Amino acid sequence: MRSTELDLSMYDTDKIANGYLHSYDRMFAPLVDHELLLLEIGINRGGSLQLWRDYFPRAQVTGIDILPLTQLDLGERIQLFQGSQADPDFLDQVAQVHAPNGFDLIIDDGAHVGVLARVAFWHLFEHHLKPGGWYVVEDWGTGYWDNWPDGKAVSESVVFDPLRSRVVTGDNRVPSHDFGMVGFVKELVDEQGAGDLTLGAHPSVPRRLSKFASLTVLPSLVFVQKALG
Repeated sequence: MRSTELDLSMYDTDKIANGYLHSYDRMFAPLVDHELLLLEIGINRGGSLQLWRDYFPRAQVTGIDILPLTQLDLGERIQLFQGSQADPDFLDQVAQVHAPNGFDLIIDDGAHVGVLARVAFWHLFEHHLKPGGWYVVEDWGTGYWDNWPDGKAVSESVVFDPLRSRVVTGDNRVPSHDFGMVGFVKELVDEQGAGDLTLGAHPSVPRRLSKFASLTVLPSLVFVQKALG
């Protein structure tokens, strides 16, 4: 696995402590030696950009953040832009400079707020991600946290049923299913099921297949691969 070939102590990023690299290793092993255009939303002190530069030795890495980036000097093959992930015009400007034909890989490690993640995802996915490219959403579980801006903890009605070995909700939906990051991920699940969702729909709703080739939902991480067609 690629991460075992790197000295991870060199990189200032919580992706290592959170164990995310194990998932990245499994998903992206075939891409390691490819020429890639990579965009990461939310860069903190820039350690993850340096990690991706070394993880993908032939990649050009672009990072964006809403906070000032003037004091960061991250070395070769890394470009920085300041702006909001929820500003389509800003996202267009970044893509036009560094990925006029689309990014191969986009990673959202930004605000982890559903409405912002949703704007960035659909704009970048539709307009600036190559067919067959990957989009990763990190830390979607914040949608279950009461102390997060758009989080909502599960209520007392949600319990673990040992007879069925699963969580059950009784007559109530889990509150976090309807908004925030969890609600956004639910929207992605609906898109993956578009073929069935539009089967037998109202005559005014044409049937279509999903825009996703695949959707992989893991603890804290969602991997979306864009369909080729």
